[in-house]
Order: sequence, then C-alpha cells, then structure tokens
Amino acid sequence: MITPTTEHVIRTLLRNVRPAPSGCWMWTGPLDSDGYGKTSTDNRTVSAHRWLWTLLRGELRPEQHLDHLCRVRHCVNPDHLEPVSCRENLRRGHLARQTHICPEHGPKARRRSGRLVCRACDARAARVRRANAVA
Repeated sequence: MITPTTEHVIRTLLRNVRPAPSGCWMWTGPLDSDGYGKTSTDNRTVSAHRWLWTLLRGELRPEQHLDHLCRVRHCVNPDHLEPVSCRENLRRGHLARQTHICPEHGPKARRRSGRLVCRACDARAARVRRANAVA
C-alpha cells in the first residue's frame, strides 16, 4: 500500500468521520453491504477501519482481522479495534449476539433444514430418545 500524505488522511477523516458520544468514530462515507466503511486507495477499495488502523498503528498480518470491541461495524476508532484471528473474531461476534454458540460445547452447525444445532447436544438427545424408545 502506498502511504498517503498526512494532508490526504486528514481530509479523508474530516470528510468521512463523525465522533459519537460513545467514543466511536463513525464512518459517514460509503458502506459495504455488511455495514463496514469503505474507502479507495491505490485504485482499489479497502475497508476503512483496516485502512485507518494501518495508517495509525502499522501493518496487519494478512491472516489478522480487526475485531470491533464496540460492536459498531462502521466505527473506525483504532482504540475500539483489536487485531485477532478470524476464528476469534467470529467467536466474539457470535457471543455478542448469543447465537450460533452452545454455552457448553461452542459453535453450532447448520442442518440441511437451516436449523442451527450443537452436534454434541443433538447426539446426546438422540441417544436419550433411542434409550427411551427401547425401554
């Protein structure tokens, strides 16, 4: 990535970022379909939070994701972001929404029907049903 001039960064921030009472820096520029800020650099579109992190905190390893600790997808405040693995980022997101996670066993799997189930809990329930059917 070509490092933009300080003037360019300041202009972009003033044009596309609004501070919120929560401390979030809300990206008011373009958003992608998932609600994350987007910006253009080097003739390509990049995530605004990753772009700003790289400018202010340094490069991220390719496998690193930035977890929004504030849970606001269009926040670009580097103090609200933490570099984590993809797996950890997904786990935290599911925990925050309290979906897709079995408190006892971890991530749930999706059946063909679309229903989310914990495989371990589902297998235990099937064993109990079979045992009761035999008895």
